[in-house]
Amino acid sequence: MPSVMIAEDDLLVADMLEETLTQGGYDVCGIARTVDKAVELGERHRPDLAILDIRLAEGGLGTEVLPRLTSAGHMGILYASGYALPSLTKADGMAVIRKPYQPDEILRAIKIVEQIALTGNAPQPFPARFHVLNGASEDGPAPTVHSDPPDSVARILRQQAALARFGSFAFLAPDVHSVLTEAARVCAEGLDAGFCKICRYRPEENDLLVEAGVGWHQGMIGQVVSQADDSSPQGRAFTTRAPVICRNLAKELTFVPPAFYADHGIVSTVDVIIPGVERPYGILEVDSASERIFDETDITFLKGFANVVAGAVEAARRKTADAAIIAEKDRLLTIQRALLNEKSLLARELNHRVRNNLQLIHGMLAREGNNGNTPAIARRVMTMSQIYDRLLGTGLTQRIAFDQYLKDLCASHTDMELGSHSKFVIGCKCDPVTADLDTVSALGLAVSELIANSIQHAFPDRTGLISVSLGPDSLKGGGLELTISDDGVGFEETEVSKRQGIGLVRRLLEQIGGTATRSSDHGTKWLLKVPKTPDTIFISNGAEDRATSQRDLSQPY
Repeated sequence: MPSVMIAEDDLLVADMLEETLTQGGYDVCGIARTVDKAVELGERHRPDLAILDIRLAEGGLGTEVLPRLTSAGHMGILYASGYALPSLTKADGMAVIRKPYQPDEILRAIKIVEQIALTGNAPQPFPARFHVLNGASEDGPAPTVHSDPPDSVARILRQQAALARFGSFAFLAPDVHSVLTEAARVCAEGLDAGFCKICRYRPEENDLLVEAGVGWHQGMIGQVVSQADDSSPQGRAFTTRAPVICRNLAKELTFVPPAFYADHGIVSTVDVIIPGVERPYGILEVDSASERIFDETDITFLKGFANVVAGAVEAARRKTADAAIIAEKDRLLTIQRALLNEKSLLARELNHRVRNNLQLIHGMLAREGNNGNTPAIARRVMTMSQIYDRLLGTGLTQRIAFDQYLKDLCASHTDMELGSHSKFVIGCKCDPVTADLDTVSALGLAVSELIANSIQHAFPDRTGLISVSLGPDSLKGGGLELTISDDGVGFEETEVSKRQGIGLVRRLLEQIGGTATRSSDHGTKWLLKVPKTPDTIFISNGAEDRATSQRDLSQPY
């Protein structure tokens, strides 16, 4: 029986995957949520196959597992992902399948990977959203990495380094002429050309004057190169505000090159605009005495220099403190990048969770739909949907007001049970608490299961009270304590599936590092505790703002 290792950050998804593989004839040797645990499992069991989620807990990636295994051998690697894939090749594994997938699809996928590992062949047909790395699938070819030729990459890296050094030089340069001269030198060197010049536009004369340059005969600085019109490459670049590339001046019949070009044997030119505040400052031009094919990479390189030159010219004109301007710009850019990174991270997080929750819903429907347990499915879907309502309603923030979420959850339970159970009261008393999405998701589902359990079993023949309270755990240095209790007939716990009822509650608390304990004295009381960590629970330090919500189902909420 082939052995399989599972690396998946969501334990509920991993449990359903384990059950599917076991029913399909595979031996699951273990489940890991992090890269370190996956490596430990792989080294200890040396499985034949591995299903690795691209995104694992603690910020790890499934692609980090294989390189760290010292005894991978011919292990068949199948990646699973619910969001955008990185570029993958045969060096990373054998295949990838996108979430959500059905049980028969994941079984078919792992059997194909097993055959690839044994024979090197991938038998058809492929399941939906499945790709063989560097091969074909029914959805089209797998992503292929296209890299630039080594000499092109080296040229780009050299140009980027030159631009970075020039930026530092321009910041410390004593005057604008030093900046222009250094820009001309570095641009000529960066494009492997012998000549470069920077021309300033003079509006009164409507011409372009050489302010700085390299490679030219003595006396060229300060000379007029051309009129600012379409008769020359630099003039056309100025009037059109667009880059101009001239591969061979002798063949360009529309241009009349300056007379001194012939003295220097100029054949090819490339021009870009130097921007300004009210109008462009002028032109940056690189010239070659041999025929050259300048490309977009060269233009991008020159535009970078042109922008830095424009900044230096404007700074000199205004006589402002360059250090203060650049420091403020860098501060704003840092804030902007931080905000963009946060929104991008949260968008990926939301997408990842939607995929995983769709997988959970699919599994619940498949498992419980035939048992007539539609209310349980509806309850869990309602709990998940309120998490996304909270997340989207606050503009994709990293944390959610957990106290407000719990009050809404209690209200939703009373709405769902209206008409079928009318003799109980739900009380909700919460300290102001914010929590991360992992904690809210797990505790929300756990609370929903426990409330439903009380509604169904605690009051068979009388009225009663269900109480939900939320606050800090005074004994654990700022952790979270959540109590769900009723004054019903009590409850005797029996061994159940870890994906239903009480088993689900304990599994959810395990996933976030918490505990769930039960006592039955004049009813049933559940105490859920989650430890304080820098990235999860944050107890409000403001004024006490306890929110109490009680409702008899015969009255409007």
